[in-house]
Amino acid sequence: MRRDRLKRLEEKVMSGTAKGGITVFLSLILTCVCALAGGLFESARTAGSGWYMQMALNSSLDSLMSLYHRDAFEAYRLFLLEFEDEEGLKGEMEPYCRAYLEAAPFYPLREDKLTVCGLIRITDDQGIHFEKEVLDFMKFGVWAQEADSGALEEWSKTMREAEQVGEIAELYQENGRKILALEQAIDRIGDCLKRQKKYLEDADRALAQCRGGRFLSIASRLESELDRIPGLADAYEREADSLKRELAASEKKVKEKEKDLGAEALSLTEQETASYRSYTDTEGERQKAVAKTRERAAENKKILEAAVSKAREVQDYIDSWDSDDDDELDEEALWSQVSGILNRFRTDDSFEGGRVRDKKKMRVLETVSRMAGKDLLSICVPEGTKVSGAALDMRDLPSALVSVGSESYQMSAAVLQDVLAGALFTEYASRFFSSFRAEKEGKSQYEKEYFLNGARSERDNLKAAVNRLVAVREALNLLYLFRDSSKRNEARTLALAITGAAGIAPLTEVVAFFILTVWAFAESVEDVKVLMNGGRISLMKTQGEWKVSLSGLAESGKRIWDRAPDSGDGKGLDYDGWLRMFFLIQDRVQLRYRMMDVIQNKIREKQSGFRMEQCAYRVEAQWYGKGAWIPVQRTAGREY
Repeated sequence: MRRDRLKRLEEKVMSGTAKGGITVFLSLILTCVCALAGGLFESARTAGSGWYMQMALNSSLDSLMSLYHRDAFEAYRLFLLEFEDEEGLKGEMEPYCRAYLEAAPFYPLREDKLTVCGLIRITDDQGIHFEKEVLDFMKFGVWAQEADSGALEEWSKTMREAEQVGEIAELYQENGRKILALEQAIDRIGDCLKRQKKYLEDADRALAQCRGGRFLSIASRLESELDRIPGLADAYEREADSLKRELAASEKKVKEKEKDLGAEALSLTEQETASYRSYTDTEGERQKAVAKTRERAAENKKILEAAVSKAREVQDYIDSWDSDDDDELDEEALWSQVSGILNRFRTDDSFEGGRVRDKKKMRVLETVSRMAGKDLLSICVPEGTKVSGAALDMRDLPSALVSVGSESYQMSAAVLQDVLAGALFTEYASRFFSSFRAEKEGKSQYEKEYFLNGARSERDNLKAAVNRLVAVREALNLLYLFRDSSKRNEARTLALAITGAAGIAPLTEVVAFFILTVWAFAESVEDVKVLMNGGRISLMKTQGEWKVSLSGLAESGKRIWDRAPDSGDGKGLDYDGWLRMFFLIQDRVQLRYRMMDVIQNKIREKQSGFRMEQCAYRVEAQWYGKGAWIPVQRTAGREY
C-alpha cells in the first residue's frame, strides 16, 4: 500500500503535476545566504575584536608606561618604570584592559589571559638602553656643541696617546731608578776598593815603622773589606739581572702600545729610550770587571793571610828575643819579610770613585720621582680644603651585575665609531653629576671621580682622579720636553754635572731621560694644583706656560710646590673639562653602569629600596582570549 503511494508520487513529480519544488530550492539558497552573511558578520566582529583588543592593549601599555619614576625624570631626565616583578606589571595593566572590555559589549572576550611576555630592564644589554635614553634627551639640543667631530676625535687621540706615553714613561722612570741603584752598587764596590787601597798604604807604613801591632790591626780591617767584596758583587749581579729583566719586559710592553702612539710621539719616545739599550749593551764588560774584582779579592785575601801569619811569627820572635845576646836584633829586616809578602797584594782601581758625582741632587730627584702614584691630595688640593670622608652605598649596584671595562680604560668600538655620540654622553655626565669643583647643593659628592675609579670611599676616588690627572699631564709635559731642544739640553747639562764629565755616555743619557721624566712630573703636579684651585690648563703647553725650573727642582725638590699656585692664564680646560676628556676615552660600558650606580644611590636618599635593576625600559605584553566563536590573540610592546 505504502509502496503504491510512493510510486504514484514519483509519477506526479515526473509528470510535473507535484507542487513546492521552487520553495525548497529558495529555502536552500536563503539558508546559504544567511550562513554567508552570518559568517561575514562574525568574521567582521572577530577582526573588530582583534583591532579593539590591540587598541586596548596599546592603550593599557601607554597608561602603564606613563607611571614612570618622577624623581628619576626630574633629577636626570630619565624615564624609568619601576616594578616589583612581571606579575605586578600585569596587575597594573589589567584594570585598563577590563575598562575597555566593559565599554564594548559588542566585542565579547571569554577566558582571556594577559601576560607580560617581554621585559627589558634599563640595566640589560650592557646598559645600551640607558645610554639611548641619555642620547635621546641630549639630542634635543640642550647643550652647546663646543667642537666638531674632527676636534673631538683629535682630543680623544691625544688623551689615549698621553696615557700610553705616561705608562711608558713610568716604566722607564722605574728602570732609571734601577740603573741608579746599579750605579750605587758599583759605587759601594768602588768605595770598598778605595778603603782597601788606604788600608794597604797604612799597612805598608806600619811595616816600614816596624810597628807590628798596628800592622795586625790594619790588616784585620783590610781583611774585613776584602770579605765584603763577594757580597757587594752579588748585590751588583742581582741588580744587573733584575734590570735586564725589567728592561726586556718594558720593551715588550712598549711594543704593545706602539699602535696607540702617533708617529711623532713614537719617534720621540724611541729616541729617548734608546739610551737604556745602549746602557745595557755596555754592562757586559762591566759585569766581567766585577767578576775579576771578586777573583782578585779572593787572591788578595790569601796574600793578606800569609802576610798576617808571617807578621805573627815575626812578632813572636821579637817578643821572645833575649836582649842579653850579643847579636843585635834587626827588626827592619824581619818586617821586610812581611812587606815582601804584602807587596804581592794587587790593588784594584776599576771602580774607584763610582759614577754618580753629585749625589745630593740625584737623591733630591729620586725623592721627587718616587712621589709619582702616591697620595698627592695633600699637595694638590687648595689649602684649608676638607676632603670628603664619605663612602658610597655599594649594595645591589648595577655595576655589580656585569663585568665591565678594565683599569686600562681602553676605548670601546662604539666610541670610536661615533665620537659625537660619545661627546653627548660625556656632556650628560658633566651636566647632571657633581665633582670636587662642581658640588651640588653645597654637598661634597665626588660623583664624576667615581665614574673614573669606582671606589667606595670618596677620598679614594678623588685621590685616584688626581693621580690620573697628574699622570696624563706628566705624559703631555714629557712630550713637550721631548720637542723642546733647549730644555732637553738643560736636562743633559744637569745629567753631566751629576754623572761627571768622565761618566759613560749611555749613563749620562739615561740620567738625562730620568731628569726629563721627573721634571715633567713636577710640572704636572703644579698643573693639577692650578686645576684644583679653579684654574685652567692647556692641552699642550707653550714655552711661556712652563712653570717649574729645573735648577729649582734639583735644589729644592718637593718644596717647589710649597707656594700657592697661580690661577693659570684662562686658556685651556678646567678641572671638570679634564674629567670630560677622560670620559671620552673611558670604556663606555663602564661609564654607563657607574652612572647608574650614582643615580641609584641618589634616589635612595628619598626611596631607600630603589634599584635600577627593578626599572624597565621596554615592556611587551600578550593578551589571549576567546571571542564569540573564534580565539583572539594580540601582542604589543612599548619602550621609552
